[in-house]
Amino acid sequence: MKEKRNVEFRYYDIPPEEDVLVLTGPVWNKAYGEGPERLHFHNYYEVGICSDGEGEMTLGEETVHFVPGCISLIPQTELHTTNTYGEMASWEWMYYDIYKVLEGLYPDDELTRDNIRFVIDRQGKLLTPDMDIQKMQFLIRGIYDEMQQKEYLYRDMVRHLLTMLTVEIIRKLSSTEMLPEHTPPRIDIMPAIEYIKENYASPIRIASLAEICSMSESFFRKTFEKYMNMKPLDYVNFVRIQKSCALLRSSAITVSDAAGQVGYESVSSFIRNFRRITGSTPHQWRVDEESERNQFLKYNVTALRGWLE
Repeated sequence: MKEKRNVEFRYYDIPPEEDVLVLTGPVWNKAYGEGPERLHFHNYYEVGICSDGEGEMTLGEETVHFVPGCISLIPQTELHTTNTYGEMASWEWMYYDIYKVLEGLYPDDELTRDNIRFVIDRQGKLLTPDMDIQKMQFLIRGIYDEMQQKEYLYRDMVRHLLTMLTVEIIRKLSSTEMLPEHTPPRIDIMPAIEYIKENYASPIRIASLAEICSMSESFFRKTFEKYMNMKPLDYVNFVRIQKSCALLRSSAITVSDAAGQVGYESVSSFIRNFRRITGSTPHQWRVDEESERNQFLKYNVTALRGWLE
């Protein structure tokens, strides 16, 4: 039997009232050494820009070389990773809901939104400096600056810059030289993931998730586990526990109330799943500073301290 690849789902929460999560600073000037076998994907669209160093980026089945000035554009379900083979490289990253921006651009044109989404979702891309990407570099830097300085009306400025960046992304990905002639079809399970993210506190039926994705329940279960490396119900529990961790960290809420607010009908079920996923009880997690760093190890989910603030 072929050994299952080590795939990670790195789940991010965009801070309340913000439209983008940015990861910048000296911590991202490092040796990237995860290797092609450590593929991962996210719940938001990822845009990265390299300012120094060289290495390789794996995007799906393709491995490409990056240099300073490169921009990575990675759809939510694209498996990817970065490797510098011991050398230092400096990257900055942002995550945002590109489909929400599309809804703002074309609120009454579902067909156009679907056509654009098909282009965006087809494949991750690494744009190199020789591809006339100065405008995109300018927009990305502008978003980083606004999010770091947070001057008066910065959220409005970021919103406009994200809209312009999205239009520029569509332009680049729609150009004939950017798209391969034969791209394998992508099976979209993101509607189910998005539904769970919005409705985790309510009862969720696997049959309903399959219907949302226009799949039979058996095919949905197989497809979901193939892409997520966990069963649909396990993912529902993961999201609920992740949300409960935020509640327990930020307030004096009781364990019983936390269980109810994230969708568990019984406290015992909540505690059992919390322990299974994080390795500790809710009480232990709350008082142990190290527990947040070690949560979700069962599913190889990366949720590093500080990323979800």
